[in-house]
Amino acid sequence: MITIKEVAKLAGVSVSTVSRVLNNLPDVNPQTRDLVRRVIAENGYVPNATARTLKQTNTNIICVIVKGFQNLFFAPIVEDIQFFIEKTDYIPLVHYIDESADEVAAAVSLVSEKKALGVIFLGGSPSSKTRSIARIKVPCVLATMSARDLDMKNTSSVCVDDFAAAGKAIDYLVERGHRDIAILGGRRLDRDLVWNRFSGARQRLADHGIAFDDSRYIESKFSFEDAYRATAAALKQENRAFTALFAMSDIMAIGACRAIFDHGLKVPDDVSVIGFDGIQIGRYYNPTLTSVRQPQDEIARRSASLIIQNIKGINIGHNIVLDTEVVAGESVKTCS
Repeated sequence: MITIKEVAKLAGVSVSTVSRVLNNLPDVNPQTRDLVRRVIAENGYVPNATARTLKQTNTNIICVIVKGFQNLFFAPIVEDIQFFIEKTDYIPLVHYIDESADEVAAAVSLVSEKKALGVIFLGGSPSSKTRSIARIKVPCVLATMSARDLDMKNTSSVCVDDFAAAGKAIDYLVERGHRDIAILGGRRLDRDLVWNRFSGARQRLADHGIAFDDSRYIESKFSFEDAYRATAAALKQENRAFTALFAMSDIMAIGACRAIFDHGLKVPDDVSVIGFDGIQIGRYYNPTLTSVRQPQDEIARRSASLIIQNIKGINIGHNIVLDTEVVAGESVKTCS
């Protein structure tokens, strides 16, 4: 029988797009939706959920809740999670929600409606889940976020050390002669990844004898457009000159680069930029983006494996921390 991966290949789309069509999610171009449905019809594809439900009364569904519709860092992780889960006796059900939506409420609803055995969260804030994640009565895995401080028996995590990873970005800039460094990041909330990255960057600056002026923190959403807007506004202000910028995501970094160019400056000649995530588009941007790379494939593989272990009563509450590395591009120069 044809698989979801083969459907995606025939339609020339991603596995996650096929999944969104199968789950009737709204964020798919109508022409693409029609194409995927035609490929499904012509090849007799039957979703695993449908085929297996015919043979069993209990579902083996694992929900994957993705916060944000257009996150380029999450996209390959979602595809790989589906691929790894589909190789087992479990069924992945991907559900996308808006950045402002309540992911815990979405999980509670899906677990109730679909009788899901477990939930993987991609995106969101652990601090916001602390009060309500106990409402979810099945094992949960936070992918890319730490559950270490949540003190929830049914919650595990696969993530990187955001504090240390941000420190690597600062080390990279300082080792190349930069001391006037700005930070571009999201709204700082206690215990979330933005706060951890900010704290790690600020601590490494202090370790290098550089005091961080909070006026050099540029707040932005994790999008091209908002990063462009925030960086452009910062460049227009007096006494905000900086030779380097640490952006908390590659999407932010690319938006910032465009703002720098449109301000009549060059990257890296006038402002060096380092991002975070190591997404594929950064390798094809001009200049190629220097970034702190997260291991996307390993995050996916370990998250899928861990949720299945948790469902079976193994490694519940287990928190896996993966390493990061700085991948050099052309967006950072060495100061003379």
